[in-house]
Amino acid sequence: MKKSENNLKLIKPWDDSIRENHAAKVGGMRNLIEIEIETEDGYIFSYLVKRPNKSVLFAVQEAEQKKDLTLVQKLMLGCVLEGDREAYEHDGAIYMQLIKQIGELVSTANSRIKKK
Repeated sequence: MKKSENNLKLIKPWDDSIRENHAAKVGGMRNLIEIEIETEDGYIFSYLVKRPNKSVLFAVQEAEQKKDLTLVQKLMLGCVLEGDREAYEHDGAIYMQLIKQIGELVSTANSRIKKK
C-alpha cells in the first residue's frame, strides 16, 4: 500500500544557502538539479546534483569504451553534491534510480537546425 504524500518523510540535508554556494561553483542555478527518489517505505530522498560538464562526459565516454561500468558510475556519482550518501550506498534501488536520473540529465537539451 502506497503512503499518501502527506505521510512521506523528506530527507533533504541542505538548505538554500548551501544550494546558492554550489551554484556559484558550477556556473549558476541552471546547472543544479534536485533529484527526489521515493522509496516504498515512505521516504523521499532528495539529492542536489550538478549537470555533468564536458570533461565528465568525455571521461564517461572513455570509460564506456573500455567497458568499465564501475568507473562510469563513479564519475556520475561525482556529480552528486548534497544528499544522503548512506542511503544510496546501502539501498540498491536508490542507487540505481540516482544513476539513471543523472544519466538522463545529458539528454534533456534539444537542438534544431534552421534554414535561412
